[in-house]
Amino acid sequence: MPYMTRDFDPSLLPRFLDRLPVGVTVIDHGCRILYYNEFCADKLGRTPESLGRDIRLCHRKPESIARIDEMIEAFEKGRRESFQYDANPYGDPLAITLTPLLRDGRLVGYLHTVILKQP
Repeated sequence: MPYMTRDFDPSLLPRFLDRLPVGVTVIDHGCRILYYNEFCADKLGRTPESLGRDIRLCHRKPESIARIDEMIEAFEKGRRESFQYDANPYGDPLAITLTPLLRDGRLVGYLHTVILKQP
């Protein structure tokens, strides 16, 4: 249930998310990218061609893909806590969180968030 007043226009939410200093990617249960904000375009190189593609295709290193597969498998087996890890794929240190998205207790996708770590 969203927490908002009747005066809030949810169609503005993507514009608000683009203003955040946080990368937000929404991924479906099949690991396809459904949405990303401007931060992801600027810092992670996401492009319109990324939409609908498997998130694994955004990763160059086999160990990164294996890490994604391990996290997805854990969520499939019932884990509901987020995974948090650090990465440095483009020269900037990043703090990354992968969170399962649930609907009526059922896994329907994932929320991938990224922030720049302060030196």
